[in-house]
Amino acid sequence: MEMEVSVIIPHAGGWEMLLDCLTSLYRTSDVEIETIIVENGSYETITDDQIKDFPELKILRYDKMLGFAGACNRGVEIATGKYIFLLNNDAIVKPNTVFILYQAMESDNTIAACQPKILSLRDPSKFDYSSACGGKIDLYGFPFARGRIFDTVEYDTGQYDNREEIFWGAGSALIIRRDLYNQAGGLEEPFFAHMEEIDLQWRLQLMGYRIIVVPEGVVHHLGAATIRSGSFTKMYLNHRNNLAMIFRNYGFINLLHYFPTRLIFDLIAMVQSFFTRDFKRSLAIVRSGFWFWLSLPYLITGRLETQRLRRVSDRRLMEQIYPRSIVWQYFIKKHRKYKELAS
Repeated sequence: MEMEVSVIIPHAGGWEMLLDCLTSLYRTSDVEIETIIVENGSYETITDDQIKDFPELKILRYDKMLGFAGACNRGVEIATGKYIFLLNNDAIVKPNTVFILYQAMESDNTIAACQPKILSLRDPSKFDYSSACGGKIDLYGFPFARGRIFDTVEYDTGQYDNREEIFWGAGSALIIRRDLYNQAGGLEEPFFAHMEEIDLQWRLQLMGYRIIVVPEGVVHHLGAATIRSGSFTKMYLNHRNNLAMIFRNYGFINLLHYFPTRLIFDLIAMVQSFFTRDFKRSLAIVRSGFWFWLSLPYLITGRLETQRLRRVSDRRLMEQIYPRSIVWQYFIKKHRKYKELAS
């Protein structure tokens, strides 16, 4: 029987954390779900006895770390659901959130993906760092969210409790139409982790579909359970993948217009990090730059593949791209909250 929602959970270890995630997930009613756990180079093996209380659960076992992108793609390959719900193993799903998201998707065929409100598991009164209550992006490819700009995370007072079209939702809790996921090519596996979900949703929008946030559904997310916050790997992947994402997805005119300025932003950040003795960040930016230029054949091929999916012009997408520099607004204008941003 075809399921309505296939939940894909990459898992690199931590059974108690995963158990909490699964227990919360199965509080959902009124929608048929199957759950696929992808052991992603996990340091522990999940036993049949541990999962006996969870129906329709499948496990894919990989000894080598596939990254978030690779693990999700392997899970989608065996999924039977009309929708894919990407879920981190360090997330707690509020009752019936999956059903709420499912209803939102069923209500409008132009919606390719949607995210719930994502709150911090450490402090449930605050938004989660990832995409909070809906991810946005500025002209130069810098991501932020309704409820989080750079390192400033807002408290949730209901200020963003409206459904709204957004640019991206975090892969920690994101429902996507399975057919569109496959048509768009899935998550870009060379990204490994970070930005891969934004890259995919940019492609989905190029195909003419929309991304929305549905705040009635709520997920609490621990964050940094696999790649710790502030690590060199996280910094490197964020800078590297962001450059690749912009290069692949922007139309030619916008690429010429905004990409050189983005490179200047990285140069400034590299110099500033060096003089403030943040050598780890400075080195991560330098390494990402070298990777970009050495990987041009891969990037050009990926750009051609992405642009072949295009059904709408960048003019349509610019409606969802913040028309200023979020770096300028945050660091110079001192606008630290989403509602303070100049339009």
